[in-house]
Amino acid sequence: MALMRRGMKVDRLVRTLGAAIVVCGLGGCATTQSQPDGSTRVRLSLADALGVKAPPTNAGSVSPPAPQQSAPGPSTPLPPSIRSSTLASLFAKHPYDGTSKTYFPRVSVTVTDWSRNDCWNAVATIWWSKARSEPVAPFSVCWGQSVGFAVNNAASLHLFMQQMAVEHSGNVRTPGPKPPMLAIPDRQPFGESKQLAFQGFIEQLLLDTGWQAGAPTNLWLVGYDQNALKAAPADTPAKASNKPLDGKARALLERALSCTGIGKRFDFAESALKQAGWRPEQGVSPIALPEPLKVYGLNTTKIAISRDGGEQTYRSFLPGVNSQQVVKAASLKLGKDGKSYGRATKLGVLTLGTENGETTLTCTVDTEGAEG
Repeated sequence: MALMRRGMKVDRLVRTLGAAIVVCGLGGCATTQSQPDGSTRVRLSLADALGVKAPPTNAGSVSPPAPQQSAPGPSTPLPPSIRSSTLASLFAKHPYDGTSKTYFPRVSVTVTDWSRNDCWNAVATIWWSKARSEPVAPFSVCWGQSVGFAVNNAASLHLFMQQMAVEHSGNVRTPGPKPPMLAIPDRQPFGESKQLAFQGFIEQLLLDTGWQAGAPTNLWLVGYDQNALKAAPADTPAKASNKPLDGKARALLERALSCTGIGKRFDFAESALKQAGWRPEQGVSPIALPEPLKVYGLNTTKIAISRDGGEQTYRSFLPGVNSQQVVKAASLKLGKDGKSYGRATKLGVLTLGTENGETTLTCTVDTEGAEG
């Protein structure tokens, strides 16, 4: 029943796109519903309206013409193009091969400026694994506005809208690592006049990232947030207070970071972290601590904690410590791939990694079956 309900919701959302390009003359018309807050829901079946059948997952898309500048929106300064970012052809470089090991990379995108009709701005996070992420600096996505561009890329858009996640965060939309149930929000913060721009943005995003259907949800739109640019970058620690952590909070944090226990009173440790500048909604953005914690005898003054539904992540940053020191201290084992190191504990899974040149040790916990 849950899958049926989800399928029905996805089917409804597939129709929630701008009819602007669509074009009633191509065989379909959109129906719009005004919302109390001024936003608009536009419903349209792309497959029916455009007469498009979903192609094989390796089907190519037709490249768009150069963006037309004849009817741009407000003159908004543009950040560098997505084509010069780490997102360029990302999925073409790391294709899905049908196995779970290629569920990653995943990409979450947050739109920061949707005022123009030819280009939108966004920020993103690339997830290379459940425990390792990479922030993407602000970028712009610019698209062609011709009917041909819309028709040629409608099939890819249709497939994108029907992505199915193996695990998801339900209706809670976060930057990851888990995708939400739906690839895009079912409500847009703009009216009918922006529906063409919305569809152009999504279609061009798929083209520029080299996205192809097949893998469980590996690309999604978190939402629209004009304040996202003001937030601290994911690789910049939040500013900590000078107030030392309580002894109990220290003990709880050290146990969680070591993957030995989270306890039923971990909220006490979180309260102490908030005093040091941590925010529950900041995901895996690190926080600098006023004093070091001990993790397997190693000092850490920067940690990252993410509590997303039934999965929790506790990461220690260990500058000046090399991988072999961490492997020995935490008794990590070489993985079957001959490259990665980690081990399972009674609480979760410990993994060795690096982030921005710093060695990291990450504990990932499935709390649905864990202590606390």
